[in-house]
Amino acid sequence: MTFFKRILVTVAILLGLGFGPAAAPVRAEAAQGQETVLVQMFRWWNAAIQDPDGFTREAFGRYFTEDGAIMINGKVAVKGLDDLVTHFRAIQKRVEYVEIVVPFEEEFVSASGDRIFTYHLIKSRADGKDVLMHAMGYADIRDGKIALIHLVRAEAEPESAGSK
Repeated sequence: MTFFKRILVTVAILLGLGFGPAAAPVRAEAAQGQETVLVQMFRWWNAAIQDPDGFTREAFGRYFTEDGAIMINGKVAVKGLDDLVTHFRAIQKRVEYVEIVVPFEEEFVSASGDRIFTYHLIKSRADGKDVLMHAMGYADIRDGKIALIHLVRAEAEPESAGSK
């Protein structure tokens, strides 16, 4: 079991023991019969990153609240729809390829339905170098949209990084 999976299992156990909101440690899609807004957004994102006009305020607004934010490794990376557009257009210009791998390695939804926990992989290529990132965290959901994505990310060892 990888380090990230051990952490995810530990979080699930702690939540189940009452150290946080009750959660159903099953694939959210299977439990709900449909994809979560987080998976829907990343599927859209994977297509949008390939389209020079894919990242728009309106498109992000389908998935994120007006003040939606992304935190990476404890720091706010982006906040608000306009910042999301600017941030991801800049990434679009500097990478050759990037993909959020769906379905996720692990995903579960809190019993209240307002938090989605995830462990997923991110494949990318920039300057001819392939990178595989592990990402784990959660998304807070407000009124059916993403209000916050809070992830901890770590680059995989070079021998496990795959190409497109």
